[in-house]
Amino acid sequence: MYNPQIKTFLLVAKNGSFAKAAEILYISPTAVMKQINALEERLEITLFSRTNHGLKLTDAGKSLLQDAEYLIDFSNRAISKAREIAGKNNEALRIGTSIMTPVKFILDI
Repeated sequence: MYNPQIKTFLLVAKNGSFAKAAEILYISPTAVMKQINALEERLEITLFSRTNHGLKLTDAGKSLLQDAEYLIDFSNRAISKAREIAGKNNEALRIGTSIMTPVKFILDI
């Protein structure tokens, strides 16, 4: 598993804006900024140069962007593989019904 702040970092880097990333994540731009600030503090590097004209990745940020995309993909593949080996990759289909709507045809299936 990877740090969820990395996902936020990727969205900010690809969209060039805290507000656009916040919209995609359904959180406030302030929450996105706090996540990026916490990530920068934890890593002890500056990932973005902030100007009046927007955000720009630093060289360190560009490097992290490239490697983070690979790490997330690798992490997702590793988890899928482990689930497959454990036989836990069974997908379930859940169907909700209403008392007001007859669903006998679903029960017949």
